Order: sequence, then C-alpha cells, then structure tokens
Amino acid sequence: MLVMSVAPRRGEGDASRGQGVGTTSQKRVETLTPTQSASPDRLCDLIRNVPADAPLFLLPGQANYTYGTLREESARLAAVFHARGIGRGDTVALCLGNRPEWMVTAFAAWQIGAAILALNPRFGAKEIGDLIRRTGARALVLAPGYRNGAVADTVSRVTDENRASLELVLSADGASPEGLVPGTETLILSDLPDAPAVEVLAEPGDACLYLATSGTTSLPKIVRHIQDRVVRHCRNAAAAIGYGPDSRTVLAIPFCGGYGFAVAMTSIASGIPIVLQDAFDPEEVSRQINELGVTHAMGTNDMLDLLLKVTPGDRPFPGLKMFGHANFTPGLTELPPEAERRGVLMRGFYGLSETLAFVAARSADAPLAERQEGGGTLTTPGARLRIADPETGAEQPEGEAGEVQILSPNVMAGYLNDPARTAAAFTGDGYLRTGDLGVRGPGDSFTFLTRMNDILRIGGYLVAPEEIEAVIKEDPAVAQCQVVSVTLKQGPRPVAFIVPATAATPDHAALTERCRSQLAIYKVPVRIFEIAEIPVVDGPNGLKVRKNELRDMARESLSDELA
Repeated sequence: MLVMSVAPRRGEGDASRGQGVGTTSQKRVETLTPTQSASPDRLCDLIRNVPADAPLFLLPGQANYTYGTLREESARLAAVFHARGIGRGDTVALCLGNRPEWMVTAFAAWQIGAAILALNPRFGAKEIGDLIRRTGARALVLAPGYRNGAVADTVSRVTDENRASLELVLSADGASPEGLVPGTETLILSDLPDAPAVEVLAEPGDACLYLATSGTTSLPKIVRHIQDRVVRHCRNAAAAIGYGPDSRTVLAIPFCGGYGFAVAMTSIASGIPIVLQDAFDPEEVSRQINELGVTHAMGTNDMLDLLLKVTPGDRPFPGLKMFGHANFTPGLTELPPEAERRGVLMRGFYGLSETLAFVAARSADAPLAERQEGGGTLTTPGARLRIADPETGAEQPEGEAGEVQILSPNVMAGYLNDPARTAAAFTGDGYLRTGDLGVRGPGDSFTFLTRMNDILRIGGYLVAPEEIEAVIKEDPAVAQCQVVSVTLKQGPRPVAFIVPATAATPDHAALTERCRSQLAIYKVPVRIFEIAEIPVVDGPNGLKVRKNELRDMARESLSDELA
C-alpha cells in the first residue's frame, strides 16, 4: 500500500492534517502499490546532475541562462532565506512574470523545504493580500518595475492585516523595493548579502506549491502540492510528451498558472532548454520557433491559430514536432485540419490546478479526430480513470458521459486549511473529482467535454453546450457562439449568444431551424442573442469565457419569462 500522509507544517495548522489521497481523513478502498509509481524525490534533485553549461532559458538578445547558473543562484538565495529563519513549512510568495528569477526563487525555497505561492502579477491588492495572509507568506519576491510599476503599486496597497506575515521583500529587477511593505527587510536578488551555505533540508513530503483556483464562495481555494508528487508527475508527463535530449520548448504562458508551470517543470525534468517569453507575441514566437530550433510548443488553441495566421507557407514550422494544446477558445473548428494540412501535429492534453497540466495526453500516433480533442490516457503509470454518472456515481461504459475522476499518487494533497472542501474533492475510495464532464473512450481513454458547472441540465438530461454551439457555428454568418442555461417558467432552457462573422448578418430564425433539424427539441435555444464579443477573462492559463456574465445577460433579457 502506498501511504501518502503528510504532517502539518508551520502556518498550516491542524486543519490541513491528513488532507489528500491516502490520508486518514478518508477511507481508501483502492490503493496504488509502490511499484506503480516512482520513488519519492525532491524538486532540487531535478537539476542536480544536468551539466552546468547546459542552456536552460534561451533569452533572445541575451546570453543563455544555464542550469549551472540556476543551481548557483538558487543555492545563494536559499542560504539567505535560511539565515533569516525561513525553512520547512514556510511560504515564499512570487509575484513575477516569466523570467529566470521566478525559478531561482522556486528552487531556493524548495531546497530548504519551503513552498512557493504563485501569484498572478495581474491580481489586485485584495487578491494578493488575501493569498499572502492565508498562506502566511514570510517573503515576497517581485519586480517593482514590471508593467510600468503596476505590480509595485498593487503590493503597496495591500492592507496591513493581509501583509502582517511578511518579513522580507526582494526585488528581481534591480529596482529598490524599499517602502512597498513597511517594516520589512528589503533586498535585491542581484546583490544578495553573504550567508553560510545550506544543505538540502527539504523532505519529499514538504509542501512546495500553492495555486489559487476558483471556488463556490468569495474566497478562492488554495491548491496544495507536495514535492515528491510534483517530481513524479513532471517525469511521467515529460515521458508522455516525448522529450528527447535534443528537444527544445517555447514558453509564452505564465509560470504562475498550472499550465505554464507544468510546461516549465517537465522541460526542466528533462534537462532541455526553454525559449522563454514573458507574453505571447505571435510574430516573435513564430520567429523563435524556427530560428532557435523549437521542437515542442505548448499553449492554447487560439495561440496556434494566431501562429499559423502570421507565418506563411505550406510548412511554416519544419522543425516543430508537435503543438500541445488546450482548447480554451471555442469556435476554432477549422484549426485542426488547417494545422494538419500545414504540417503541425496537434496533440490534445488535459489537466487542472489540482493535477497540474499533462495528467492525460493524446498519443502522437492517434488520428486527428482524437488528437484535436482534450483528454487521452493518464500519463502516470498505474493511475486509474473513472467516468462516473454525476447523479448516481455509477461508472459509465464506453461512449457515455460523466464526471472525470482520477486515482493517482501525484494529484494535489488537498486545499490549504480547508478540510471540508478537500474531503468534497475526493470520493470515498480516493478518486479526485475533477468537476469536468468527459466521455469514456476505448480502453482507458476519455474525451474532455466541458466543466460540470457549465453543463446544461435540460429536460432531465445532461447536455454539453458545445453540442449546440457546434450546430450554430456551422452557419458561416456566425463567428463565435456560447450557450448557457436559464431557468424559465417551463424549466431550464438553453440560450445562445452569437458573434456575427465580419460583414455578416445572421438569420436567427434560420439558426433556430438548423438546431431543430439536427438536435433534440429540448436542446434548441429558446432565444438567440447577438453580441459584439464573447466576454472573457485573462487568467494565468489563458482566456476563459465568463459564463456567469452570459447567464446574467440572459436572465436580464428574459426577465419576464423567468421562473
């Protein structure tokens, strides 16, 4: 039996005791034996044996940043942290864009057994302050000049109550952080004071990463990952991706999200270079893919769509072996065949904050019809997949939809100091409830459909909005479509929002008739609304549709018909 209980650390409190898979907080019926997963390990071991001169970050216009430099600079910072009493069980907050200092700070914290709190630099003062307070962060690393000083201004407006745990503020860009957080010691990473070297103090079961994710209340959940699980996951995922010694990746999505973090860490676990970008610029990334020999690119489907649009030719990226994608942008139905025609092999992957990205992957040898979809088979050897009926919990057969549930030794340890929501996230036999709807495929495969919160419950049936959207988007006059559910007097009904194609005028009656001819009657939208653009939010993993805003718009427009 694989036992994965973790003792609470300083700042977590008794509420975090026994969280996660295989702990005393839940009865574990299904177990994974030690032979089904790699030996426990520590994150600092990932870079221990990579040659010192091996390039890690390829920074256009600058000298390559090497693995040896990462080891040296993270060890120096770890010594500074340790000299100030920061260590196992503590938290170091990171509020940086994509730059080497992000990983320097992370590996320094991991060496001494501390966790990092990954903060999105676009967060507001309330969000940053809330997460610092709830994790008890003792140190904060930021670039005061980032985004024209916007991050520094935000940090300076965090309330005294929320920043009370902070003792140390460090600058990653050379600008002084003096005065941003009154009463704290301030340092600059490029000019650290001397401190006695420190050994590796971390243990495999130490918390290493906190990610904020949405919840059902006003406060986000804080996903808690631990070292050995992240190490195993990154090695397993890297093998599934198929990195080799000559591979190179490009990263233009944020480190602070589960997707960008996983891209970086699977690359580091393989000892290969990363072409690093702080933001996605299609022209610049296109140029770098070809000039710097990128073999594996990861991102969202809209990123690939833009890359193909700005890069001419039948074979725009001859050295690119694959583009791993997440389908964050609906409506790009022509992208997969276009990419295939132009020699770009698309591979769908699957993940969430609670598992990190790449918990499932499509095979590179699969037909396009499969590769273009998110999902695949689990990347951790011995992990188990279940597609469960959302109402009864019964396991669904091939071809049927249900909640995607995963039993793996590498998922999160739980939500920080939140035993109730941690318990709710796992089944009685240890499977993680992902909250995603998927269809069981052949063997151990599945296809991701949508978030369960987005699923429509209409006429006693579960309906994926994408099914209705696909029919409406067949009309060339429609550029984009989103479908939500609104409860009217006659019960829940679908409502469609469309964005017209350029210079087009959609015929709403024809669209409704198209749905009637192809879908069950309960799936036909009761109303189709035309809007200028689909509301989205720019999160750490990419753009996401604001479904709640669309529901509010539908309720307001149909107020006379509401139940």
